[in-house]
Amino acid sequence: MLRFEIKKVFSKTRNKLALLFLLIIIIIISILTINRVEYIDENGNPSTGIAAAQNLRTEKNKWSGYVTEDVMKKALEENKKVTHSGEFTSDDIQEQNKAYAKQQGFLNIRDLMNNAFSSWKDYDYFTADNLTEEDVKNVYENRIPGFEKWLETGEEGFSDAEKDFIVQKFKELKTPFYYEYFDGWNAILQNIPTFLMILALFMGFFVSGIFSEEYQQKADSIFFSTKLGRNKAIRSKMGAGFLITTVGYIAGVLLYTLIVLSVLGFDGGSCPIQFEMWRSIYNITFFEAYLLIVLGGYIGTLFAATLAMIVSAKTHSTSIAIIVPFIVLCFFPFLGRIITLPNVCAFFPDQLLEICIDLQEIVVCEIGSKVVGVVSVIIPVYAIVCLIFQPILYRVYKKVEVK
Repeated sequence: MLRFEIKKVFSKTRNKLALLFLLIIIIIISILTINRVEYIDENGNPSTGIAAAQNLRTEKNKWSGYVTEDVMKKALEENKKVTHSGEFTSDDIQEQNKAYAKQQGFLNIRDLMNNAFSSWKDYDYFTADNLTEEDVKNVYENRIPGFEKWLETGEEGFSDAEKDFIVQKFKELKTPFYYEYFDGWNAILQNIPTFLMILALFMGFFVSGIFSEEYQQKADSIFFSTKLGRNKAIRSKMGAGFLITTVGYIAGVLLYTLIVLSVLGFDGGSCPIQFEMWRSIYNITFFEAYLLIVLGGYIGTLFAATLAMIVSAKTHSTSIAIIVPFIVLCFFPFLGRIITLPNVCAFFPDQLLEICIDLQEIVVCEIGSKVVGVVSVIIPVYAIVCLIFQPILYRVYKKVEVK
């Protein structure tokens, strides 16, 4: 029966077309993600694609290893040579690109120093150009004073407990950082929120008709009068919805990831995310961040899809059920922009698909006497909600009346 329910879903022309459209979208987003990685050759000409990724990997891996004080001094020295060259000071874009090409190998190390000495909310690309060898001794340690100085501006209202928690997380960060080419993983992390949103909407679309189709086909009286119509048959529909959502989500994410990383490379998964997310309180690597983002996206997708199936079972309408994921995942972000309660918005279900953004910013909450990052809360909370939804879905469909 389970196989039959899944077959019914993908036997519909609209779902076949939607699946094809989804594959096209995955390819388009993969290409856009790949094009985020750009290489500038010695003549100042930009390029993207496999060759560009390989050339950029070669340049960056010349600096691979732990970013110690000596490495940063060397980066400052190389940077100084570039900034004092005629190419760097030229008004011609092509000449400036030639100068930039010479910085590509150590650019992330340069950005690390920029972040350490820029004001907390205002990144200054040229900060490293004015640093001395004495300054680089405090690159890693400077994150805490920078944060405390920002707190003095009064822009954020963290409680004392939250401040202590954040500072402690900063202190737990292991240094020196390990560095190598990580642009493939970084490109994925930058584009994946949009991709997960689209994938979740499609999964909701596929399962929205599972519980309403019997009514649309006027087969509800036959379905519920059969021996297994109000037990095993319902469980088969629930299983079909769960499998379509789960397998579809995993297949979509894997396809997107493999396309991008096959071109850009799998290197750099073990590098800390602080290379790109300096303010993050999560002391994890790019690969660990990817897994966390994918997990959050799956819970968010399952939540929206299950809610759509409950509405489908209750209203007997596929059209209404299709709208539910859109409201849950697209309307709530809009609501978050006009609502003046950021702490509440941080727990909206759409945040499960934007874990990457939450990793970049400092979003914490105080539960009783304990302070935790919001990401650590919303994933298990919504996972539990998804489990609670299952018996609710079963009872809603089991109790319907045949008219």
